[in-house]
Amino acid sequence: MKVLLRIATTAGPAIYSIVRTYGPQIRKVMNDNPELYEAFKGRVSALAGAGKSKRGTAALKSRIGVLREQTTYLYGTANNTSVAERATAWRKELDTIENALPIVDSMNGKSRKEKLTEFEGRIDDLAAKVLALTLKDEIEDAEIVDED
Repeated sequence: MKVLLRIATTAGPAIYSIVRTYGPQIRKVMNDNPELYEAFKGRVSALAGAGKSKRGTAALKSRIGVLREQTTYLYGTANNTSVAERATAWRKELDTIENALPIVDSMNGKSRKEKLTEFEGRIDDLAAKVLALTLKDEIEDAEIVDED
């Protein structure tokens, strides 16, 4: 659990908060299903590492790519239409942000920095939502497997 918290700290405050909120469930999954825990830890690590070595729109593109993979996974493993619809909506929002990045690249100075900060915040928010729903979905799946 300490490793996951350390990774989540790197990923940002929203991800850290989710890992802390779901701590008891994560601990149960760690004990009951180590493979599922490793998969989840890998997803958090991917979110934490995406774009850290880059700056500006390159970093945002990297993070969008990771989140796109996460939403595709979430859509593919959705247990109900609500999860699938949210994953689709998040994917569309990611596409909207990505399509705006060339415009941001053409900006200069303060307006560019403000727009990058805005997009970083939106991507942080999306990452937190995607991770929370992925974790919730995986915990539910683990509980269903335990019942069988």
